Amino acid sequence: MIGKRVGRHFGWTYKMTGLRFEGESTVTEYISNERLAVQTKGGIASTRTWSFEAHDGGTKLNLAVEYTVPVPVLGKLAEPLVHRQNEREADLAMANIKGRMEGWGQ
Repeated sequence: MIGKRVGRHFGWTYKMTGLRFEGESTVTEYISNERLAVQTKGGIASTRTWSFEAHDGGTKLNLAVEYTVPVPVLGKLAEPLVHRQNEREADLAMANIKGRMEGWGQ
């Protein structure tokens, strides 16, 4: 669980295209029931922002991810592959969140 507190941080390990990356993430913004932003530093620098809005009697969750592919490590040719892999993983994460949230009401 990321937690709600701005400044809260956690370490992570991520494997991409056979390479292992490690880093640290920090909650940079939290507005209850509206927005959560997390910035990462380490092998892959990124900012992930989750926003929540009322939608058709429920909640719509949006995820925006900005990241930098470590080109010197992976090489310029690997960049499109990395982008596709990250898109698939973001889609899977959103589907998992949706399934868990919808399952709570049952």
